[in-house]
Amino acid sequence: MEDIFKNIENSFKKRELKPFGGLKTSAVLLPLFNDNGCIKILITQRALKLDHQPGDFCFPGGRTENNETPEQTAIRETFEETGIKEKDITIIGRIDSIVSAFGIYIIPILAKIESSAINNIKISHYEVEKVIFVPLDFFIKTQPEEYEIKMERVFPNDFPFDKIFGGKNYQWGKQKNIQYFYDYKGNIIWGLTAKMIKNLCDILKA
Repeated sequence: MEDIFKNIENSFKKRELKPFGGLKTSAVLLPLFNDNGCIKILITQRALKLDHQPGDFCFPGGRTENNETPEQTAIRETFEETGIKEKDITIIGRIDSIVSAFGIYIIPILAKIESSAINNIKISHYEVEKVIFVPLDFFIKTQPEEYEIKMERVFPNDFPFDKIFGGKNYQWGKQKNIQYFYDYKGNIIWGLTAKMIKNLCDILKA
């Protein structure tokens, strides 16, 4: 008798995982390079005139387009923002994905950049204010400042409390958002960028 699970199994063959709920996918590049024996990480500062998060420090990246892989997106965005070419980028691997407060599913891609390309950076001033180069060892050895933000639930007036056990007294789990802050020579790195950096450091120190 034909396996009754066959149709289910076929649905999952070669299926690529994607974020639940139709979240938009983005990818960023965490670019490492060798500066005379010191591994550094390239971080960009968003242009001060941008409407969204001006002045924040982040990694080159953006939303995926035209069925790109996350790696292709990260490489393309890095070129558009810094002028670093694909031939000078070697992908190392992915670190843990993260979902932004704006509902964007972000895949961070760790990569090695040829040192010669760093000397020829041409930033897009429309998107980037400046780039900074931070020794990876700084992040590994520095414990970031940590702050816990408690999140509040706001329910619509017609929320069906009568359909759940406990109703309005249901014991919801506590929601919180941890924010990390690194201060490198007066450059404050926080938000998702700091979370990605801490994740990378935790992986390297494991």
